[in-house]
Amino acid sequence: MSDKKKVRIELIDIAKAITIILVILGHTTGNLETPMYRRMLYAFHMPLFFFLAGMSIKAKELKSFSEWMSFIEKNLLALIVPYLIFAFIYAPFSFENVPKFLYGSWQMLGKTGTLTSLWYLTCFFVARIYCQALMNFLSIAKCKNMNLWLGILAVPMFAIGFMLPKIEIGYPWCLNVSFVATGFILLGIALRQQILILAQSTGWILFIITVVSGVMLAFGTILRGDALELSLMCGADYGNVFWFMYNSISGTVLILGISMLIFRVSREGARPFSTAAITYVGQHTLGIFLLHKNIQLDLIIPWIRTWLEGPQLLVACIATCISFAAALLLCAIIEKFVPQLLGQFPIYPQKEA
Repeated sequence: MSDKKKVRIELIDIAKAITIILVILGHTTGNLETPMYRRMLYAFHMPLFFFLAGMSIKAKELKSFSEWMSFIEKNLLALIVPYLIFAFIYAPFSFENVPKFLYGSWQMLGKTGTLTSLWYLTCFFVARIYCQALMNFLSIAKCKNMNLWLGILAVPMFAIGFMLPKIEIGYPWCLNVSFVATGFILLGIALRQQILILAQSTGWILFIITVVSGVMLAFGTILRGDALELSLMCGADYGNVFWFMYNSISGTVLILGISMLIFRVSREGARPFSTAAITYVGQHTLGIFLLHKNIQLDLIIPWIRTWLEGPQLLVACIATCISFAAALLLCAIIEKFVPQLLGQFPIYPQKEA
């Protein structure tokens, strides 16, 4: 494996690992309370997830019907199968819930009592189709620099997503939010090469970028105080669009900067260390995402509250560490024995008769 490809894989996985930990921290208050740290995390963590997904996607045209069918099948197995499985697992059994699950919006998931975070899977599925359709369009149009044009096309995707009217039950399969998600995915695809080049910069440049982006994020979140709205991308509640985009960009750059520094220090620091553990987490974010929230809210936090009545952020940090470890362990067990629950369908070697 080339050094460049190794940087790409590890950098994305490190960033994904940091992001899933921030997601867990943001879920510690449930859906009702909005402390400052939650409003800050929600200002950028889902756009960051979609951007990192884009960095993992290679822009290419699907040239035949069979390639399209293979593409759709792959994403159905990876995203929609676990969506349906966990939708039924987390919800009280009722035939009335079935059409709500099939509708697939965050609002309808909330009406079933299941895990509302599952909106991400339907949204990502639709966004992948949007992205692939745009790649095919650019290929048919014979655009020479596809990545550049994908970055340009992110703009109308954002515009459509922001301008679509909101409806009470949401759009089926988060069709509206998927436009905004597509915008971030396209930016991830378009900027991947530049980010990889930036990751090779000297350490002090990466440090300055990280500090500046952190200051910018603080300016757009913490220093705004009560003016900072809770951005719920799941429900197309973006608040002020300018600040939503500003915080999404600064937060994404901050996490990428931290990830680059971790990678560089692990290789070139006074005491080099392995990133195997954190990259393992980054490779299993979907499983952790699906498993942590109910463990956290129904078991971990009530237990912590029996012996600790400290500051909310302290409780949240402790709960995040325990919930993360429990979800990671459970994810490893499921992956070993029933990987299909997590959208993984390995091909097992057939035993000889």
